[in-house]
Amino acid sequence: MKRVLAAVSAAALAAALVAAVSAFGRSSVGAQTFTVNVDGKNPTANEAFIAYFPSVVRVHPGDSVTFHEVGNGEPHTATLGTLVDPAVKAYDELTPAQLQAQQPPKALQALDARIPQLFPQGPGDAVQSAANPCYLANGKPPAKTACPKTAAPAFDGTQSFYNSGWLDSNQKWTVHISSSTAPGSYYFMCLLHRESMTGKIVVAPSGTSVPSPQAQASAGAKQLAAIQAKLKPALLAARQGKVPGVTVPPGVLAGSGSQHVQAASITEFGPKTVHVPVGGSVTWWLVGPHSITFNSNRTNDDIRLDAPDGSVHINAKAVAPANSPGEPQSSGGGGGGPGNGPPTFKVVAQKTWNGNSFLNSGVFTNSFGPPLIEGYKLTFTHAGTYKYICTVHDDMKGEVVVG
Repeated sequence: MKRVLAAVSAAALAAALVAAVSAFGRSSVGAQTFTVNVDGKNPTANEAFIAYFPSVVRVHPGDSVTFHEVGNGEPHTATLGTLVDPAVKAYDELTPAQLQAQQPPKALQALDARIPQLFPQGPGDAVQSAANPCYLANGKPPAKTACPKTAAPAFDGTQSFYNSGWLDSNQKWTVHISSSTAPGSYYFMCLLHRESMTGKIVVAPSGTSVPSPQAQASAGAKQLAAIQAKLKPALLAARQGKVPGVTVPPGVLAGSGSQHVQAASITEFGPKTVHVPVGGSVTWWLVGPHSITFNSNRTNDDIRLDAPDGSVHINAKAVAPANSPGEPQSSGGGGGGPGNGPPTFKVVAQKTWNGNSFLNSGVFTNSFGPPLIEGYKLTFTHAGTYKYICTVHDDMKGEVVVG
């Protein structure tokens, strides 16, 4: 009997020790840093992902969240605050019918209008309060100027506007969660892609457990892999200048996508290399915001411009047409209409070129609206191999062999 009691006591003691060590381990881990990838990276393809990975990160007060821009040049921000929370909540509560509508509800439009856009709705520079870091305890950010330069305070959930600014490639921006932050959900969004690109930080009470940084990073990687798998058929087709289920006229696809994947796009030229005779032409069909840019250099090959004072702006040399007509503006009749109709293709700008100068189509943003796919046509008058890029997306490159 004594041996039985001793065994029971030993087992009870062991269980108590395990529980104590477990509890001690949770409380003594200290502050942890969790990573959220902004956009995604496919090592075998050039793609842009309009999402955060993971889209939900669970932390404790005192932890940190690092937003890591891992994409290929698509502009993004990570933006939190009490201006953001109600807009994202309202969007998440939309019905499928409301999501399909051409215009969001007026209540959502009003909430969204309180949050600055990254780019102006028309010509001009980036909106400075959105393109540069901004930390406001209360109120709305300035409409035309940058916010005062201040060090980032700890995020306590009460700030009205807490913004990374336009994130550069491979940039990391860390949000330190204040030890006083109340448990709850705090939303973040991209100021370019708006409510279509959102996520949330869930702050759990200190006494509860959350998945480790590694486990949450793994969950984000699985989310990314699932999107990549769905996009792969469209990617393989795009590399041949094709879109599944759509008859594409002869030419080169500048970008592509899939109707089954809303959170990603293909940022490649397909086919990557084309051959034409002297006097021949190439037409690019632009799907997404892209440019056709030849003979570029460091001053005009990227739409992002970092000024000497550290502020971030749109690089007009990379965005605007040069030695070429740019995208025309729609007169209202265009190819507009419901975006779910069958696509139509139309050349809207064309140019004859001798290959000797910097030539930029400018960034096409489909001003006519879907279902029209805009075409840019270039006729080559001299033999040679001409390499070109898109100024929006890193590593989006192609070449035309003439002769």
